Amino acid sequence: MLSLKVPLKKAEQVKKYLINNSLFDKKRIFEKDDNFIYFPIIEKNNLKEKFDFVDFIDKELREAKKESITDLLSKKLTKEELILVPSAFDVIGDIIILEIKPELEKKEKIVAQAFLKLNKNIKTVAKKSGIHKGVFRTQKLKILAGERKKETLHIENNVRIKLDVEKVYFSPRLSNERKRIMKLVKPNESVLVMFSGCGPYPAVLSKNTNAKEIYGVEVNPTAHKYAVENIKDNKLKNVELFLGDVNDVLPKLGDEMIGLKSRWQKKYLQPKLKQNPGLIEFYMPEKDMESEKTLLKIDKTIKELSKKQIKVMIHMPLVYKNDEMSLAKEKKKLNNAFECIKKLNWLCEGNGNVIGFVFHPLGENFNLENYSEKYFFENLDYLEKQNLLDNLYLENCPGPIFGSNKDILNVIKKSKLKHICFDFAHYLISNKKISVKDYKDISSEIDVYSHVVNHKLNSGKHCCRLKEGDIDFKEFAEHIDKGCIEVYSKSEIEAKEQIDDWKYFLSIKPRKKFDRIVMPLPKSAEDFLELTLKSIKNKGTIHFYDFLNENEFYKAKEKITKACKKAKKKCKILRIVKCGQHAPYVFRICVDFKVS
Repeated sequence: MLSLKVPLKKAEQVKKYLINNSLFDKKRIFEKDDNFIYFPIIEKNNLKEKFDFVDFIDKELREAKKESITDLLSKKLTKEELILVPSAFDVIGDIIILEIKPELEKKEKIVAQAFLKLNKNIKTVAKKSGIHKGVFRTQKLKILAGERKKETLHIENNVRIKLDVEKVYFSPRLSNERKRIMKLVKPNESVLVMFSGCGPYPAVLSKNTNAKEIYGVEVNPTAHKYAVENIKDNKLKNVELFLGDVNDVLPKLGDEMIGLKSRWQKKYLQPKLKQNPGLIEFYMPEKDMESEKTLLKIDKTIKELSKKQIKVMIHMPLVYKNDEMSLAKEKKKLNNAFECIKKLNWLCEGNGNVIGFVFHPLGENFNLENYSEKYFFENLDYLEKQNLLDNLYLENCPGPIFGSNKDILNVIKKSKLKHICFDFAHYLISNKKISVKDYKDISSEIDVYSHVVNHKLNSGKHCCRLKEGDIDFKEFAEHIDKGCIEVYSKSEIEAKEQIDDWKYFLSIKPRKKFDRIVMPLPKSAEDFLELTLKSIKNKGTIHFYDFLNENEFYKAKEKITKACKKAKKKCKILRIVKCGQHAPYVFRICVDFKVS
């Protein structure tokens, strides 16, 4: 049988990881000798990559002899009652949820105490007091034994999920199904999870795949609140969560990531907030980042925007401590830049609604003699070692090192840069032309946040409004997922020109579409198929769930075919997967199908 050979000195570290990730085979007993310990495991997973000092071996390990629930209850229940003791139940974190038959209700607390004694990691035993019902599909529970709590922390597929088992719909039985879906997700995919609950699908897909982005939509405010917390606690960066009915949210999805630019002070911010943007980019005037008192005011403003579900991007000040900032000079000459970056990073780490911060690779002087590509890569490497690249969006600027298409792709390839800020005007100035292919060549290689602003070559001006320059944004709008309108206005406070161009851009931006959509709502999911088909890309994949009798799986195909015909789309059924038994002869199934 499959076992993991581990040096004794490393045993505790590995054992903890195996248990937390449900890889430890509890049906067997580990063994050890003078130098090694042998853990029974369920599968190899990525253990060799995680711990290079372990080995997989085939070793026969003894079965774990465990006292059964029948052993504990044999003297407390009659033979008839013993037959009624639940043999299947849900375990969510440290809570067991039982289904007690009416004939056993008088002895339910005795049964619950036995389950508590048998399972050392369990702190609470509860029973179902009704069916899943209502819009939120929640279920009343009654605590029978242990701690009187309904909130717990559940661990599966390398993620930690916090939830209240009574206020949030969650099925631990779908753990393997979530794992199946994660293995199907391809690199750089855009994924939508409808009815995302407390975030199990978004969290598992983000943690275990190379998806470009994962969106989740949930109508239950309590579940959404837990989901936001779970994404933050698992330190996941490519997940966007939305509270509301999918019928209302999906048609507008994507618009919330196109923002407005503003100083952080109230008089500048208020006119933009009246437009209800989902994102604001703060640009920092000189000196604002240098004052600790002002920095705390900025932090407070960001937190106030978080309450309104508004995301924030922060743009560096161009000058810090009376000197320009660059990343292409000797490290010893960049103390001001590194100090500023640490402060910007502090604002990001302390606020879950901050996307990151924009930083220029060069100062205002673009002469190559003042900068060095060698120093530039050394400094990026230094920032990576200091964990300061996670939130940094390097902006392409006119001039050497990070201006031309070739240079930008070269930096992405050679560095450990994780994000860039793509400025359309800067790109046109540096390259004299721009095509959708140019933009997609870059955005396919790295996470991109865009400065949407136009430029007219040979005009002598730095940039101009969206309709006035050489770039036709009608060609680019569908490919720009997030960014801000960086159009200058005659009045920074009123920002009329910027706001008008923001509205124009949203009017030409097509509905956001996804490579893959997951629909984990078996009851009445067909009611949302028409909506889903409007949000899937050509040749995209949909995972449709349903509850059906084992002889009626064909009905799911009929629902899909009918919806696709109405939407004038073709569908190809890839597979039908049983995800677990719902009732006698009734199964939860998932139909994977491709749309064209």
